[in-house]
Order: sequence, then C-alpha cells, then structure tokens
Amino acid sequence: FLSQKMSWNQVNRMPHHTFWWEGIDGTRVFSHFPSADTYISELSGEELAHAERNFSEKGRASISLVPFGWGDGGGGPTREMIAAAHRTSNLEGSPKVKMGTADEFFELARSEYENAPVWRGEMYLELHRGVLTSQHRTKHGNRRNEGLLREAELWASYATLKTGAAYPSAKLEEIWQSILLMQFHDILPGTAIAWVYKEVENRHAEITRDLLGIVNSALTALANDGSSEQKALTANALPSSRHGVDALGIGVASSSATATSISEQGEFVVLENQELRVRFDRAGRIWSLLSLATNRDAIAPGIPANELHLHNDNPTRWDAWDIDENYRNSKQVLDSVDEFNVTQEADGTAVVETKRYLKSSAGKTSTIIQNLRLAPGAKELDIEFDIDWHESEKLLKLSFAIDIHAQEVAAETQFGFVKRPTHENTSWDFARFESCQHKYLYLQERDWGVTFANDSTYGFDVQRTTEANGATVTNVRFSLLRATKFPDPEADLGAHSMKFKVRPAATIEDAVSLGYELNYPAREVLGNRSVEPLVRSSAKQVVVETVKLAEDGSGDLVVRLYESTGGRCASTISFAGVADEILMTNFLEVASSAEASQASQTASTSASRSIDLQFRPFQVITLRVSGLKIDAS
Repeated sequence: FLSQKMSWNQVNRMPHHTFWWEGIDGTRVFSHFPSADTYISELSGEELAHAERNFSEKGRASISLVPFGWGDGGGGPTREMIAAAHRTSNLEGSPKVKMGTADEFFELARSEYENAPVWRGEMYLELHRGVLTSQHRTKHGNRRNEGLLREAELWASYATLKTGAAYPSAKLEEIWQSILLMQFHDILPGTAIAWVYKEVENRHAEITRDLLGIVNSALTALANDGSSEQKALTANALPSSRHGVDALGIGVASSSATATSISEQGEFVVLENQELRVRFDRAGRIWSLLSLATNRDAIAPGIPANELHLHNDNPTRWDAWDIDENYRNSKQVLDSVDEFNVTQEADGTAVVETKRYLKSSAGKTSTIIQNLRLAPGAKELDIEFDIDWHESEKLLKLSFAIDIHAQEVAAETQFGFVKRPTHENTSWDFARFESCQHKYLYLQERDWGVTFANDSTYGFDVQRTTEANGATVTNVRFSLLRATKFPDPEADLGAHSMKFKVRPAATIEDAVSLGYELNYPAREVLGNRSVEPLVRSSAKQVVVETVKLAEDGSGDLVVRLYESTGGRCASTISFAGVADEILMTNFLEVASSAEASQASQTASTSASRSIDLQFRPFQVITLRVSGLKIDAS
C-alpha cells in the first residue's frame, strides 16, 4: 500500500513512514508513506533534504519513495526532473536518488525492514471530511447501482444455471467499468465541476434501468416453468429471510401482523405495533422509542430525537472537500414545521408526515418533507426524506439523542465494521469529528443496542454527553446535505430523497441485517413456482455477499462470503445442486496452493452439495464451484 495523503493531517502526524497495516480481519499489507510529503515532487534539493530529515524510520530503514512529476493531469516528469534525478544519484551531501518502479521499491524496503511496526485499523485522514456528504445525488446513485449489480449477478447466474438463460457477461462488464469510472476520486467524493455531475446523474439513471432489466428478466425466467397460471411472488436478495421468503430465494411473502395503532396523548401522537411504541410531538420530533419486548426506551429522557440541525458551512480552504470543526459553533434547530399530518395506509402502516419550508439567504425556499413510518409488526421505525434544497453554504444534520452509555460506535465498512470512540480524550479522537459509515451504524451497552441504517448517506458524528443527573447520552448526527459553491456553484441544489431505519433492542447481527434490508428492497415477480436459494449459509453471521459466474467464461459459479460480526464461527455452505468441485480461491478467482490446501480439508472434489468452513473474525472467503448441476424443474 502506497499513499501520500496522510501527510495532509491537520492535527496529528502519523508515526511511521514504512510499516505493516493491519485490517479488521488481522491480515496485513506492507505499506509506505513517502517522507517527501508530496506526490508531485520536482526532485529539488529542498524536497530531497526534507524527505531525508522527515523520514521516521531513520536508523532502522534507509530508503523512501519520492513520486515526482507534474500531477493532476499536468503531464508527468519533465526532462529537468529526470536530469535532477541523474545528478543526485551520487551527489555528496544529498540523499542518493535512484529511479525505479513502486514494485522495485517495495521489494527493497521489505527486504531491509521486514520487522517494521504495525498500524492496526483505520487510518483517518484529518482533512476532506466534506467528501462524505457533497453531491448527494451522485452518492445515492452509486449506492443504488452497487446494490443492483449484486442483485443482477445473483439472479442472472442462477437463471443461467437453472434455465439455460444467457448470462449477460458483456453488459455486466460494461456496467462495472462505468460505475468504477464514476468512483474516480474527484467524482464520487463530490469535488468535480458542474457538468460532470449532470453527466454522472444521467449515467447512473441509465445504469439503473439496465440493471433492473437484467434483474427482471432473470427473475421471470426463474419463477416460471411454462405454466400459464401465475401468482405474485417475492424475490429476496437479502442474506437473511424476509416475510417468510428464504435468503436469496423466491417465494410467497406472508404477513400476519395487525395494523399499527394511532392515538393522541395531549400534544403528542403515539404510534404502536406489536414491537414498538413511538411518541412524537407536533413537529415530528421523537420523545420516546420504546421496545415493548425489553420495556426499554432508546431515546434519552427529556431530549428530542429526529431533530434537524442547520449549520453554517464555510470551510477555510477547500469548499466541497472540507468540513471544518468550527461549524459546530453555529447551529439552528429546526424545531417547528409548517404542516403536520398523521395517516394510515391500506396495509396498516401508520405515517407521520411533516413539511418544512425554509427561506434561504438567496431568497429561494427549501422544502423538507419527512415521513416517519411504523409498519405492522416492524421492529424498526422508517424515516424517509424528500427534500427540495436551495440553501447556500449550509450543512443539514439529523440528530438522535440515544439513552445508551456507548464507549464506542461501530460503523460498517466493506466486509465488516470499524469501532471508534465516542469521546475526545486525545488529539486523535478530537480530530475525528466527522466519520464515515456505509449501510449501518451500531451503538451498544453490554446487552442492549440501537442500530441505524441508511440508503445513501455516509458522514456522521457521535458525541457522548453527561446530563445534570449523571446520566450519559450518546448523540448521533447524520450529515444529510451540504450546499457548497466551489468547484460546482450549484452543488446539491434541487431534489433529493434519502431513507433511514432505526431499531432499538438490536444486536450487531440485527445491524448487519437492517443495513441490507434497507438497501435491497423486495422484488415482486409474477410466476408459478417458488425457487430455493442457490446458496445457503448455516451461520447467520456469515453473509453471502457475491454470487456470480466466473470472469473467465468457464461457467463456474463464484461465491464470496464474509463473517460479519467480528467473531469466529463454523458454517456449512450448501448449494441448490450437485457440484463436480468446490475450491477456495483468492479475490481473482484463482486457487493458490494455500487456499487449495485449506479447501481440500473441507470439500470433496467430486459430487458435492456443500462445504464446511471455519471463519475467523471478519474473514472473507471466495469459493469457486465447478460443474454445478441444478434441476430445471
């Protein structure tokens, strides 16, 4: 791993330049930060002298890498820079410069410093915190299409194996390439110019249509056997069951819960189903979110939750890139609404709707519509926003004061979660005033937790406070929208939608499930047969993340799984047919000697329907299944 970014930290200096970086699963990668503190060196004497003086490993290691040339599209190295490299190859008083590749550097660096120190866990960049929120529509499109790609690969590969339908490998490859292009470091973060986002939003919409076409075609093929009689079926792409339909299966959904009740208690409205009792004021703020099963409230006494905070957002230097710590000094609480309505839908879901109209400094009006939904039998409250945004240099946050003494907050990252402290004991903690989550966030005391899931937002902050009576409150705030002026003067203006779920009395397994549930809606399909899951995991904490056909066109099935809770477990992975061979591979779908050895202990090389696996905490395992034969009926 090679990066220069961490030299931009505003508060703390990283202690190492050459080190091992350990991930959440305990695996390590040899890493280096150039001590020159730049990625566009001109190989000047001043820069080389700084690189030598600044090198943290002096006395233990002797080499560092210096990226040189005009960067950011500037054209790369010049003749003058190359000449400077030659002159300093053996210049008395100067560090000796040798041109080469990054691979050559790492081979030398590792050979002389194999016992380099270890940095465990997150490397938090103390800069550019605004990129977690800027250009929300692009982030929403990216999240939506990431999920649809998973669904498209899952259902298309199953349809190919079961019905012989053609696998759309060329189209999926084209879509993957397009999505990866739009994840470029100045596009997805929200730091490009205006025309980029006009194109990206249109392209995301086109990709959504293409992927839904692949999903619907595959589901239709799977759910029909040629019979004319059809019924409404539900396709469940979740790694857990939903409404009676198995994980990764197709079947008839069921629900027997009674309608959510609606009542009034003075100035409050109360919604109640079999699992939750929620009390709102007439501004839509939540004063109680009670788990009936545990008789415990998630909301801190006397402090409203579901509160909107509007901040001035004027970073010192990089507008779309940064959120500066002093934004917290200006907070406007949006504690009133212009419209308040309570309704009940046909399926028994109770809905509290609020509307706010904000007059911006530019004279335009922003509209914030929020729907709070409690479905029959649901263990979570749904929070939905439709916003027409016309603010200027503002940051909108959604706040929840949670009655939990949480020492840490767990935020989802790829194939697991990272834990961060809720205090500011050290300068490292203080600098982490805006953090990143993916699909879920989880707070916990010893035996009771609260989880939040989202469908499109990433930035959040958490602070623990102490009340006058000594009680501690964990305050969670999600960054919804910004309104920056550079490099796009119209950034984030216009229509946005976003969704959240909040569940009290939750475990970390519930947090994982809720994140998937919000991001993978049930798909309705007309058909005449239920379809068993193509892949099953016997352990709840082992998530089937990827199901696809192999990239080499062999027709082999590739399945990627991970342990999601940070614990060890055993799991039997079973398939809907008989396989000739099941092998463990790397991410490139190639079985190395070590992986083949591990797989040979657990899987037969002939006629097998399952494989028994042992998972370490957060371990990712990729299986390659050859010759899988599935009954077409």
